[in-house]
Amino acid sequence: MDRSNSNRLRLTGKLIKGDRRFVLQCEDETVWRLKFLDTKTPRDGTDVIIEGVQSGVDGIDVDWVGAKK
Repeated sequence: MDRSNSNRLRLTGKLIKGDRRFVLQCEDETVWRLKFLDTKTPRDGTDVIIEGVQSGVDGIDVDWVGAKK
């Protein structure tokens, strides 16, 4: 996990479609709830890099997502 300031996050992990929302499972087994703002949602199971603002303890308002290479 990389932090550029106290609320902004840049994370990598696997995108998983849950029952109610997408989540990001990081390599260290941390799980983040994702809320996609104006971004296109990648396929379930894709390894991604996401950027956004932390929302609550385990949520991220995602404003950018890209495929992890």
